[in-house]
Amino acid sequence: MMTSVRRAALAAIVLALAFRGGLLAAGEGRIIATITDDKGAPVEGAKVVLTRPGTTYKLEKVSDKKGQVMLLVLDATQEYQLHIEKGGYGPYDGPVKPKVSDTVRMSFTLPTAAPQPAAEAPKELSGADQAILAYNEGVGALKAGNVAGALPSLEKAASLNPKLPEAQVALSEAYLEQKRYGDALAAADRFLALKPNDTEGLRARYDALKGAGDNDKAREALDALAAADPKSPEAAVRYFNEGAERARTGKLEDAAVFFEKVVQIAPADPKFAKAHYVLGLTYAKDDAKKAQAKEQLNTFLQMAPNDPDAATAKEMLAYLK
Repeated sequence: MMTSVRRAALAAIVLALAFRGGLLAAGEGRIIATITDDKGAPVEGAKVVLTRPGTTYKLEKVSDKKGQVMLLVLDATQEYQLHIEKGGYGPYDGPVKPKVSDTVRMSFTLPTAAPQPAAEAPKELSGADQAILAYNEGVGALKAGNVAGALPSLEKAASLNPKLPEAQVALSEAYLEQKRYGDALAAADRFLALKPNDTEGLRARYDALKGAGDNDKAREALDALAAADPKSPEAAVRYFNEGAERARTGKLEDAAVFFEKVVQIAPADPKFAKAHYVLGLTYAKDDAKKAQAKEQLNTFLQMAPNDPDAATAKEMLAYLK
């Protein structure tokens, strides 16, 4: 009887020892990784990532104070990729192959990262570089609609580098928005000294002179703009506005001088239809220009058939036949 009890107890002890490591299901495998530094000391807190190439499989663990981590792999028949990292150490990347129904013990060394060289002190910017930075700040403020906030930066840019044309023309535009026409004209002239006959500078110069009420010089500036770019839409708009200003006061002959410029620059632009209308009325007064009058009035009706002045244009055409 005692012999049977001893045998049963011994069998129980053997069975317990057999199960102490835990059973692995069919196809499973286990990896116990030990992570040390290049001096052999365990690395605690290392991030360990196991992936399987070509799949979304991902297993993440963190090493304990002994530098160890246990990875249970459900399909030990496949090869995996192991990545280990921790701040202050170089990473490890490499393939691992677990064994089916077995535990594989592996050791990995993370080299201590080389100290980074101290960053060099930033070099002092030259005046030209500072000017560009100030200019960019000013343009950013202009784009945000903050004209008053843009002026100090643009003035600084122009002062630091008087030969930076972009700063001068942007400064002129900002002054125009502030109705500081004298300052706008001075900035436009500085820009044109750097870039003669540039249409952007000529336009700013005209706007500054027009705003200041110097109509004679404004006309000269507008003619210079049209000469620099014979198809300039900016010039066409300004000629049209000059003509409309005179037409509103009944000075059609004076208006026609400007409207002729408009139709030369943009003969087919419907937003300038009224230029053709006024020219038709003006030419109709001169028997030598009746054919031109009819041409202008017909063009007006084609561009703006529903304009309030369309009926008048038709009556004038009937009269001219």
